[in-house]
Order: sequence, then structure tokens, then C-alpha cells
Amino acid sequence: MPSTSGGTPDRLNVRLAATLPPPAPRDLVALCVFGAGADDVELCGATGATLDAVRDLVAAGEFKGGEEDTLLFHAHEPGGARRALLVGMGPHGDDDARGSRRAAATAVRRANEAKARRLFFVMPACSDEARAARALAEGAHLGAYANDFYQKKEDGDEASLAEFVIVTGVGDERVRDGVAAEIERARVVSESVNWARALADEPGGSLPPREFARRAAAMAAEFGLKVETLDSEEVRARGMGGLWGVGQGSDNPPALIVLRYEPEGSGEDDGELFAFVGKGITFDTGGISIKPAKGMEEMKADMAGGAAVLGALRAVAQLKPRRRVVGIVPSAENMPSGRALKPGDVIRTFAGYTIEVVDTDAEGRLVLADGIAYARSLGATRIVDLATLTGSIIVALGDHRAGLFSNDDEWARRVARAAALAGEPVWRMPVSDDYKKRIESDIADFKNYGGRPDATGAALLLSKFAADTPWVHLDIAATAWLEEPAPHSPAGATGTGVRTLVELVCG
Repeated sequence: MPSTSGGTPDRLNVRLAATLPPPAPRDLVALCVFGAGADDVELCGATGATLDAVRDLVAAGEFKGGEEDTLLFHAHEPGGARRALLVGMGPHGDDDARGSRRAAATAVRRANEAKARRLFFVMPACSDEARAARALAEGAHLGAYANDFYQKKEDGDEASLAEFVIVTGVGDERVRDGVAAEIERARVVSESVNWARALADEPGGSLPPREFARRAAAMAAEFGLKVETLDSEEVRARGMGGLWGVGQGSDNPPALIVLRYEPEGSGEDDGELFAFVGKGITFDTGGISIKPAKGMEEMKADMAGGAAVLGALRAVAQLKPRRRVVGIVPSAENMPSGRALKPGDVIRTFAGYTIEVVDTDAEGRLVLADGIAYARSLGATRIVDLATLTGSIIVALGDHRAGLFSNDDEWARRVARAAALAGEPVWRMPVSDDYKKRIESDIADFKNYGGRPDATGAALLLSKFAADTPWVHLDIAATAWLEEPAPHSPAGATGTGVRTLVELVCG
């Protein structure tokens, strides 16, 4: 994928098959193995000589079915040699979409390493074939993602896998049609996740705010979304002091990116308007309150929340639900210079509130304050914001769940349920005036940092700008980035949030 395209990687063809075909030299068959140990193993889809070989491997303790474990081996079938890949699923859990998604992604990555051309994935028996197939298809597309945009490719380095075939015994035509529809939805959503990942993996030097806005506009034109970009002068003229203030220290001016999805025939009076607001800091040095050098290169992904919002709109535009959605991305570079915000400065936001800037590295909440207030000015009836906002959420929850903060219990439940169905689990955190000392200022309405627990203080500040509009804040600092490669994914951006937002809108 060219580094300047903002596109998606080469498409992997995912399809259904009722049975395994005669083997070809570059085919690979993936078989799931469930098990918590050598004495608790369930094999799915193995037959004949392959089944005998798998049984021998399991009996010898060479493969125990641990989650994301794999073992590649050769089994001789009557029709010729067949390569088989055992994929561990961990302890058996019926209809475990998360496990299926990761197993498929792991299998795709191993298949590429093995230079396979076609991967046949035998789907384990389950009660909901459509849901299981959707999870497998999502995993396949997500596993095919690579972020080696800037590496020189030698002959044979390119990914060889062209086709992922889900082998299922489903015979009923109507059921098969339903499964095929879920596979197509998985393609739309997963390619949008990968598009968002590519944005977050892009170096900050090649993705300043204006380029971020340009790529958003190009995507909007491709999929029929309405787009508007407020340039730096308009941002300043409209009184968005948070966004303007954060961006003023950079030679690359800030921008406010606004995308709208409106179902055909809808109008402003047609029900609710969901607003998704994503932090779009294309590089974060911390400003005058500069960050340590170690690990700062990862701050190119401080716009992962904004990328997730754009990726979600990309998918929504193709799935065409009957709900109006607006995506808002306040985008800036946070750089130190003679023009940059200084600790102690006071900025005036779009909502009219003033904020004392105690720490210029707490910049995300400043741009989100303007983004959330702008969403309300557009008539948003429900708001979700996403941001790689605080290190405190990593301390609180680790790497596997985003923190969810909300001013509305019912809306929080809806978002949490969508996240669970999407395989992006969240954990609800407190946000209330019990913590108000964290954001009280002697000189302004609020201050942007009051010490730990910072995740809660930051969320409380944002809640003041949501006011009485049902609002959820997702702190994705822990889940938006993988420090090390995993069996199912390369190190780097994960695209977290896209699937949750799409599930919330489309169900």
C-alpha cells in the first residue's frame, strides 16, 4: 500500500464452501483445536490421515490447543499431500466470536508466512453459523493487515495469500444466504478498521492535520459522505480556543474535520443524530510540557480516536442504516515553539467556558471540549467521544479494555453492549462531581489537569461540555496500540473503536 494513499491493503477474497476441494500445492487447511490441556482437547474438521496425524500430535503433547497457538504440519491424503495448520482456541466456549476472530487472524498471518495461496478454515460447529462466519471473516481481513508501508520489498516478500475460504456444512440455502450477507458486512467493517489502522500507523511527518483532512475528504467522496473542513482561521474565528490553542505551536495549522452520513430521504427532523467525536492529534510531543524521548515515536497514533471515527463513517456509508450520524475530528499537532501554549495560559472554548492550561501535555481534552460542544451545536442527541487520552487508564485497566465514562446510564449500557458484541470490551469508570477538585481552577472555569486519577478528571472535564446530552467517553489509550507483535496482529495500530461504533449504529 503506498504510504501517501490513505487506502487499504490489497483485498483478501473471503468466501464460503460446503466441503474441502481436492488439495492443491499451495493450499493450507486450518483446523481448530479447543483445549485447556492435553486431556481436554476437541478437534474440529479433521478426517482420515489428517485426523490420525492430529491425534498423534495431541497425544504426544506437541499441541495443547492454547489460544492463538499454531502448529503447521503435513498430512498425506489419498488425493495428495495437504498442509494443515492447527489453531488453538483455548477452553471451549460456544459462539465465542472473539476467539474465532483471533483464530482466523492468526491463521491468515501464519498462512502468509507459509506462502500459502488459499487458506481453507474449517468452521467449528456452533449454534449461530452466521455470527461465527462473520467473526471468522472479520478476523481474516484484520489478520491480512500489514503496516510495512515504507519497507523496500524484495521478490517474494509480498503477502501471498489471496483467498480465505470458510468451510461449513450449512446446506440450507436461506441460511447460506444469511451467512454470505454477514461475510460481506465483515468485509466492509474490517476494511474500514484497516483503513483507520493505516492512518494511525502513518508517520506524523506525512500526516499533519491538513493531510488528515484531505484523506478524510477523499474517503467521503468515494463513499458518498458529506464533508466539511474548518481551516485554522475559521477554527479561530468560531472561538474554538481549545483546538486553536493546541495547534498554535506548530507550523502545521489545526483543522476541524466534519463528516455527515444522512440516509436517503432523511431530514433534520428525522429522529436522533448520533455524534462521534475523535481526538485527532496527529503528533503529540507534549508541547512545552514535553514528553520523555523514549517511546515518543508512538505519538503519531495520538489521532487513533479520530481515525476510528472516520473509519466508522466509512463503514456506515456502505451499510446504509436508517440513522443520521455525524463524525467530528478536531485535529492538531502539539508542538513546542515560541508560539505554543504555556503552562498557566487560559483558553476560551467554543462553549464559552475558560480552561487554565496547567499541563500542555493534557491537550486532548482541550480539543475534545471544542469537538463535543460543536457536536451539540449541530443538534446531536447522543454523543460518543474516543481518545487516546490518559496513561492513567492503562494503570487502571491494563491493555485489554477501554475505559467507559458516561453521564447517562442507559446510553452507557447501549455503548457497552455494542462494544461487547463487536469484540472490543470496555469497563465503566466513575465520573461525578466527587472528583471536581481535580478540575477546579483559581483563575478560570476549569483547569485541564489536576493529578491522578487523571482518567477520571479528564472525563469529568469533558462531561461539562456534553452538559445534559447523553454522552459516553471511551479512553482507548490502552487498546489503540500494540507495543509488540501478536499472533493475530503486527505491532502498531489496532483500529479499536471502529467496530463498536458501527455496531452501535447498525446493530
